[in-house]
Amino acid sequence: MKEIQISTWPRKETFELFRAAANPHFSLTADINVTRLIETIKPTGISTFNVVLFSLAKAANSIPEFRTRFKGDKAFEYPVCDPSVTVPIADNQFAFCETEFSDHWPTFNNRCIQSVAQAKKQERLEETKDNDHLIFFTCAPWLHFTGMTHAHNGAEDCTPRIAWGKYTQRGEDWFMPLNVQAHHAVTDGYHAAQLFLKTETILAEEKFT
Repeated sequence: MKEIQISTWPRKETFELFRAAANPHFSLTADINVTRLIETIKPTGISTFNVVLFSLAKAANSIPEFRTRFKGDKAFEYPVCDPSVTVPIADNQFAFCETEFSDHWPTFNNRCIQSVAQAKKQERLEETKDNDHLIFFTCAPWLHFTGMTHAHNGAEDCTPRIAWGKYTQRGEDWFMPLNVQAHHAVTDGYHAAQLFLKTETILAEEKFT
C-alpha cells in the first residue's frame, strides 16, 4: 500500500471535514439490471453468488476510493482489496469468508469455491483482526430491499460495506437491489454511483466461462 500525502491530496478538505463528523457514513441503495445473469449465465450452472461477488469486487477495486483507508491522521491506498463475504452455516447463522481477489474470473471462481466450502465448516463467527485490506460484502437473498444500514465500529471505521439482495423480474428484465455504505471522508456519492454502473456493466459484458 502507499501512503497518501494529505497536504497535497485533492480531497484534503473533504477528508478533514468528514473525519470530524459524528456520523460520517452514508448509505445508498438502488436496483441494477441483472437480466443476463438470470437468463444467460444462471442456466449454465455457474454460481450466481460467485458471479455477483466477482463483479462487485472487480468494480470496487477499479475505484481507488474503495481501496482507501485511514488510521489516525494518515491515509493509505491499497493496490487491491479482497472481498470478505458472509456465508450461511448451520442453524441459520453465518460465517465470514475471505477470498483472495483476482480480476481473472476462472481464478477467482476457483478460489471462491474453495474458500466458501472452508468457511461453511465454521461453527461460530470468527473475525479477522487485520482487515484493512478487505471490503465487506453480504447477500440478503430473501428480500428485494430498498435500503440497508450496516453495523460498524464507529467514526474511524472506513471499510466499505456492500450488499445485494433478491432478484426480481419487472416486465422482461430482472433487477437486483444493491447497497453501498461508505465513509464520507474517503468516498463520495459519485464514487458509490460508479460502483453501481461498473457492476452492471461487468455483469452485462464479462465472459463468465
